Amino acid sequence: MRHFRSLLINRTGIRMPGLHILDFAVHRHLREHASIEPHSHRWCQIIVYLSGQGRQTFSGGDVRVGPGTLVVMPPGVSHAFERATDRTPLCLMIDFRLESARQCPAVVCSMNRSETTQVRQHLAHLIRLQAGSSGVLRWESAAVILQLLITLLRAANWLERVPPPPGREGGSVMRRLLSSVDPATPLRHIVQRSGYQRDHLNRLVKKETGLTLGQFRAQRRLAKAKDLLAQGVQVAGVAEAVGLLDQSYFARWFRRQTGQAPSRWGRRPLG
Repeated sequence: MRHFRSLLINRTGIRMPGLHILDFAVHRHLREHASIEPHSHRWCQIIVYLSGQGRQTFSGGDVRVGPGTLVVMPPGVSHAFERATDRTPLCLMIDFRLESARQCPAVVCSMNRSETTQVRQHLAHLIRLQAGSSGVLRWESAAVILQLLITLLRAANWLERVPPPPGREGGSVMRRLLSSVDPATPLRHIVQRSGYQRDHLNRLVKKETGLTLGQFRAQRRLAKAKDLLAQGVQVAGVAEAVGLLDQSYFARWFRRQTGQAPSRWGRRPLG
C-alpha cells in the first residue's frame, strides 16, 4: 500500500447510537522502540499495517503481519507487537467504543484487493480534506472516517457484509458503463462519470474485458472508424466522430492499427 504522510486526530468527537470514535491516526509506529510489551485497552482498537513487517502477539499465540494486514481487537484483549526489520511500520490506528464489542473476537486477517483499494481511497481523500486543519476534525472528514471504519469492520466480519441490490452486481454495472463508452469521449470524462479513481477503474475494466480503459476505448474507436469509413464517410468526418480532431494524426493512428490508410479502407466493398 502507498506511503501516506502522518495524520493524527485526537478526540474526534464522532458519536452516534452504539458507536463512539475516539482517536484516529496514520503514522509510523514504534519509532523509538523495536517492540511493544503486552497491554490492553478499555476500548476497541483497529490497526492496519500499511508498510513494515512484524509479529502481533495475543494471549492465544502470535501471527505475522505485513502490508494489508488488518487487526481488530475488542476491549480487554492483551496484545503486543515486535517488528521484524529495521524499517518502522506505517500504521492506521482507530480507537473506538462499540456496543456488544466484548462479544466479538479479536481478528487478524489480510484484506482482499477490493478492501485494500477502498482503504487506500478513503485515506487519500481524508488526508486531502485534513490538509492545513492542524488536527481539528472537519465535518466532511467525519463521514470519511465513519465509512473507513465500516469497511474495516466488515472486512473483519464484525459487521455483516451487505450484498449489492438486485441488478446492481459489479459485473453488470461495469458492463453498462462499458457499453455506454463513446470513442470520442476523453478518458478523464469516462473516469469522472464512473465515480472510481482511474487506477481502480482500470482494474475493473481489465477484469471484465482483459483490456485497460484506454485499450478498450481504442478498440471501440477503431471499430467505429472502420464502420463509418465503410459507409463512405469522409476521413475528416470520421476523425472528428471518433475524437481525433487532427486528420493527419488520425490517418497515422488508423494505419498503425490496420496497416492501411483510412482512404483505402473507405473504398473496400461492403461484406
